[in-house]
Amino acid sequence: MEFHEVLRDTWQTALVFLSLLVFTRFLGKTQVGQLTFYEYISGITIGSIAGNIIAAEQEKFIPHFYDLILFVALTYLLSVTTIKNRYLRHIIEGSATIIIENGKILRDNMKSLRYDLDELNAQLRQQGILDISEVQFAIFETTGELSIIKKVQDQPVSKKDLNITPQEIQMPIELIMDGEIIHKNLVKQQISREWLDAQLQNQNIISPHEVMYAGLDSQGQFFLIKK
Repeated sequence: MEFHEVLRDTWQTALVFLSLLVFTRFLGKTQVGQLTFYEYISGITIGSIAGNIIAAEQEKFIPHFYDLILFVALTYLLSVTTIKNRYLRHIIEGSATIIIENGKILRDNMKSLRYDLDELNAQLRQQGILDISEVQFAIFETTGELSIIKKVQDQPVSKKDLNITPQEIQMPIELIMDGEIIHKNLVKQQISREWLDAQLQNQNIISPHEVMYAGLDSQGQFFLIKK
């Protein structure tokens, strides 16, 4: 392979790589999360087009790259449309289907999904359920997951049932990560640098660079891990 061919392949591959990063962010997190059937097919097609671009000859690079941009644009347009149009969303993505109701399997619903008992039992076991009679509702979601709602008598006892008022929890706050102080979190939480330095000194730490992670946990307590 000559130098100009190496240079051409390098910039083509780099452009496709960066474009895919931008496009996946543009399309949203569902493209890399729990996908519906349509999103799964869309992701495969985008990857296939990207592969063709990388392997394409120079004269075919621009047309193939246009195909990628067009497909991403159409995917985005359809996703926006389905958000606003419930009927179209139902056609494209399908709808959730009840598989078990009041401990009884709805076989007709399973047949319509081509969903067998072995798959059902496997997904029940994954959620710690061995006895179908414990299930009030089992719902097959459009992502292929099985949502379980147990019968009231089989649900775990909550603090509310015991008349216990738990302490409210908060999101953990990062104050130091990999030796660097997160100043915006200090300002947001109205924490002074002097208070943070005092916490470090209490644990015989001279510099934040010695700390891998430090922050406030869900109970508001200071927590620290050294490097």
